[in-house]
Amino acid sequence: MTTVLLAGRRLPHNDFEGDDWVPGSGGAWVTCTDSSLGRDIAYATNGRVNRDGRTYRAAVHPHDPNGITLPQAQQACMTVTGLQLVIPPNWQWPELLAHLKACKGAVVQGWYSGIPREYRFQARADFGHALFISHCSTTSGMRVWDALDPNTTHHGSWIPARYIRAFMEELSRRQGVRSLYCGYVPLQHL
Repeated sequence: MTTVLLAGRRLPHNDFEGDDWVPGSGGAWVTCTDSSLGRDIAYATNGRVNRDGRTYRAAVHPHDPNGITLPQAQQACMTVTGLQLVIPPNWQWPELLAHLKACKGAVVQGWYSGIPREYRFQARADFGHALFISHCSTTSGMRVWDALDPNTTHHGSWIPARYIRAFMEELSRRQGVRSLYCGYVPLQHL
């Protein structure tokens, strides 16, 4: 598989959540946060730790047959890798944007219908979802890994930043909170 670099750091391949079976989920695909966490860890460690989302899901205790929260992902991250998933308590769009402009990567949660159909991997979109974003560009938008994308050979795709913002802010609105749902593993040495 091809290696793609961003400022010397390896961009991970996509991780498809459709191959992650979760006991009790009734066959539903519920590992988008786990898969996004795996991409964030692979990016942060420059590929030294590159595990499928199912590994992180297996480390969530107590076991959960639904989509997981960022604190559950934080626990799984520490259990599997010993690394800390930082969950900023009050980030708004400007803080996340500055973080991604610095190419630091983040797991973000939002409401999938905030992303237009041409950038989504399924028509039905009335649900919460998680993505990994490595960085953003003023000309291209945000480099996004979507666990609903079955193509595991690529290194993310570009989505305009305004759609990622709408995706994230819609979940916050539905949850009645002002901050965005996001987290990141601090970048490790190259």
